Amino acid sequence: MRESRLKLLILPLVAFAFGLIASLSIAWILGEHPLDVLQILIVGAFGSATQIGYSLYYATPLLLTGLSVAWAMRAGLFNIGAEGQMTLGGVAMAAAGILLPNLPAPIAVPLALLFAFLVGGLWGAIAGWIKAKRGTHEVLSTILLNFIAYGLASFFILSVFKNQESQVPETANVGSGYVIPQLSWLGGTSPLNFALFFSLVVVAIYGVIFRSTRFGFYQRMVGSAPEVGKRAGINMDRQTILAMFMSGGIAALAAASPVLGFAHKTREGFASNAGFVGIAVALLGRNSPWGIVAAAFLFGVLTKGALDLDLDTEKVSRDLATVIQALVVLAVASQVGLSQLWDRIASRKTKKEVH
Repeated sequence: MRESRLKLLILPLVAFAFGLIASLSIAWILGEHPLDVLQILIVGAFGSATQIGYSLYYATPLLLTGLSVAWAMRAGLFNIGAEGQMTLGGVAMAAAGILLPNLPAPIAVPLALLFAFLVGGLWGAIAGWIKAKRGTHEVLSTILLNFIAYGLASFFILSVFKNQESQVPETANVGSGYVIPQLSWLGGTSPLNFALFFSLVVVAIYGVIFRSTRFGFYQRMVGSAPEVGKRAGINMDRQTILAMFMSGGIAALAAASPVLGFAHKTREGFASNAGFVGIAVALLGRNSPWGIVAAAFLFGVLTKGALDLDLDTEKVSRDLATVIQALVVLAVASQVGLSQLWDRIASRKTKKEVH
C-alpha cells in the first residue's frame, strides 16, 4: 500500500519534470539559458505577494475545470466540454446579477452560483443523454457542444445583456451584492478573491462523495463495472447522465473567480482555455482531490511566471507555458509505460529481498 501511494506521487512528478526539462531544452536551443528562463518563471510566480496572488488567481478556475474533467473520468467518461460549460456558467452568473441586481450578498452570490451550476450541468447532461441513449461518444458530443455554447454565449453577451456604455464585447455589471470580495491580505494587489476558498471546498466535497457516499460508489461503477451495476439493479444510463450533469455544473462554477470576483461582468472569451488546461490538471492530478489542487497550482504558477518571459527574454515568449503544458500532457499519457517500469523495478527488488 505504501509503495502504491509512493508510485501515485512520484509518477506525476516525473511527468511534470519531463515537460519542464524538455521545454527548457527548447529555450536553450532557441538561444536562452535554461537556468535564466527557470529563474524568470520562479520569480515571476513567487517574487512578491502580488505575484503569488496572481499565481493563485490563475489556478482557481483550473481547480474546478480540472475537477470537472476528473469527475467524468471517475465515471469512465471524458468531458472535453468544460470550456463551453464554464462559458455558459459565466453568462448565467451575469444574467442573475443583471436581472436581480438588488439582492443582498448572502442571497445573491449563492443564487448566481446555483444558476450557473444548473445551466452548466444541463449542458453537460445533454452529452450524457446522447451517450446513454444514442451511444454517441461523449468526446465528439462535448466538442460540438462547445461551439454551440460559444455561439449562445456571444448572443447573450452581445444582444441580451450587452453593456451599452462600452464597445468591448461584455455584459453590463452585476449588482453589488454579487461581487465576491478580494483577498488583498493574501494576494496583494492581484485580483485573487474568495472564489479560491470556495473552489477548495468543492474539491473537498468531491473527495468525500467519491470516498464515502453511495452516490460516489455508483458513479465509479459506471466507469469500472457497468455490467455489475446493471445486475445489481443500478440504472447505469441515469448514472451516466448524472455524471455529465455534475461534471458540467462544476465546470460552470469555475466562472465565479473571473466573473464575480474580478470583472463583475462576463466578457467574450473570458474562459481563456481554462477548460482545456483542466484536462491536463485532471490527468496530472490523477483524479485525486489533492492531486488536482497541486496540479492546478503548478499550472497557475506556469501561467503567471511565463508572462514575464515576454519582457525579460529576447527569444522566448509566454507561449512557453503552453508548450510545457502540452509536454506534460504527453508525459502523463506515457505514464502507463512509466508505471510498468516502476512495477518491474519493484518486483525485482522484492525478489532480491526474498532471496
